[in-house]
Amino acid sequence: MRVGTFYSIFAVLSTFLLLLPQTSAAQEVSVEASVNATEIGDQETLTLTVTINGSDGSGVFTPDPPETEGLALTQRTPGTRRNVSIVNGRVTQSFGFTWMLRPVAEGRARILPMEVVVAGETYRTEPIDINVVPQSQRPAQQPRVRDPFSAFQPPNPGPEPTPTPSERDIYIQVVPASASVWQHEQLVLEYRLFFREGIQLRQSRLTDSWDANGFWREEMEVDTRPVPRTVVRNGLRYNVITLKRAAVFPTRSGSLTIDPLRIESEAMLPFGRRDPFQSLFSMRSRFAPIELASPEVSITARPLPDGAPNDFSGAVGSYRLEAGLNRTRVATGDGITLRVSIRGEGNLATLGAPAVDLPASLEVLGPTSSVELDRSGNRVSGTKVFEWVLIPRARGSYTIPPVTFSWFNPETAQYRTDSSDAFTITAEGSPAGTTSPRTVQNGLPVGDVAPPLLHTGRWRDVRARRPLHERPLTWILLVVPLLLWGGTWITEEQRKRFAIDEARTRQRLAHPVSRKHLARASELLDSDEVASFYEELDRALTGFIGNQLNVSETGLTRKQLADLLLDHGVSGTETDRIISFLEVCDRGRFAPAGHTDADRKEALSDASTLIVMLNGRWSS
Repeated sequence: MRVGTFYSIFAVLSTFLLLLPQTSAAQEVSVEASVNATEIGDQETLTLTVTINGSDGSGVFTPDPPETEGLALTQRTPGTRRNVSIVNGRVTQSFGFTWMLRPVAEGRARILPMEVVVAGETYRTEPIDINVVPQSQRPAQQPRVRDPFSAFQPPNPGPEPTPTPSERDIYIQVVPASASVWQHEQLVLEYRLFFREGIQLRQSRLTDSWDANGFWREEMEVDTRPVPRTVVRNGLRYNVITLKRAAVFPTRSGSLTIDPLRIESEAMLPFGRRDPFQSLFSMRSRFAPIELASPEVSITARPLPDGAPNDFSGAVGSYRLEAGLNRTRVATGDGITLRVSIRGEGNLATLGAPAVDLPASLEVLGPTSSVELDRSGNRVSGTKVFEWVLIPRARGSYTIPPVTFSWFNPETAQYRTDSSDAFTITAEGSPAGTTSPRTVQNGLPVGDVAPPLLHTGRWRDVRARRPLHERPLTWILLVVPLLLWGGTWITEEQRKRFAIDEARTRQRLAHPVSRKHLARASELLDSDEVASFYEELDRALTGFIGNQLNVSETGLTRKQLADLLLDHGVSGTETDRIISFLEVCDRGRFAPAGHTDADRKEALSDASTLIVMLNGRWSS
């Protein structure tokens, strides 16, 4: 019954293969020569197979027998086979020609290159070296006696040994892009797993942390479900997949070593591989644990040459600089964002901000940085962005010189410098709380001079009227100015006394004004108006300082404010705390994103603490 079932399955498979289309989509033709082993005993037979892939068969001819050294053909006519497979709906075909060879003597043997003609094109295979050893050095092989009645006998329930793959069956190869690079230059490593056809793997994992001392490293993307590709190495056919890709950057010069990549896995070798039907239908296979390790990689990192530009900070690769402002006209006291982007291939993660020569009269916050890396290509590339917030404290025009960035190009072994255009910023208006001077013309205020008298009109005769001293209106006009003068004198005296005591008056106003701003900030604490919240805190603290010291706090730079505090007995540590707090307020006003509720509560508490600290300092 089982024999009939076997032949039925064979007939179905044969019919299926015959019904497949005889042509396929145009493919690239490749010709490879491989052997079943590169080391054999002097009593063993070697199998040589020439495989043609990518041809529809119309131009395939039987190759001439191979020329050999130390080997002899057992037959000149090769065995032939044709394989058809369907992968993702695509039909692929391959043709194989097989010869059997036997060794002539112990020692080195060689299969010379073969020329194969396909569709009028001639392809040449690689030579294959064979090592022939005494048969006593080869593993003992059990004789295989074919029993014609074995198909009717029950299977042998006895245990069979689990085959273990050798180092030639499966191994890891590391492919460095170069064995010698410049310091800080990108080097891409690719770890590939080679395994013979028929081997299956499962539960693969790293046994330890792969390390690269002396290198900065960036992991690169690999296919999580790779499709093996077939290659021939040393005359043997292997499946290959990529295990790991990484970009490393040597941080120092000299000879450096990269540790091996070690993995643990379970591998399965099918039994009875000489019988194709047994390997196809038999489930008699077992997984055996294996440990694999790649070889160490030795890299020589060359020091960078002399002659680096003054602004060079160690960048190596290929880059492009872009810079710009979010606006060029701004009200005095508002912020402008300077954005500098560096794009290219290299170690962008450790790239420092380029030197920016900013006018001393601008208050500068930052820089802040962000980086985006593309790990999917052949090399790590991406963009790093630096941002500065510039705050003009006085109106006028400010010129920002070109932003420059220098790097070393490893391909040309030369230093390169890229620069942007210069920028001009215009600050308009006056800081909040100041009064603009009146516009004048010819040294006189406009509108304050009456126009000249151009004509006299009609004159009246007043000689017949009563004398002025007899008129009541005259006395009224004489007395009223005296009264007005007396009131004015009294008012002026009071104003003078108030001006003399202005400092004391502002000191009395310091606490109410600061409490007003703190109360307003407390109301904004749970709202979305982050910028307004930090503006109220800034006004509370700077207003308290200005009222206590009787100075105008509006328009003061942070350096001027720090000098003022130091001159009035505030310690350096306390001054640093105040300036740091005001910088937090500036970031909250001009870049409110990222400030959490906890940050705002802490800022409100800090403002109150600093005001109490200053009050205690100046009260004593």
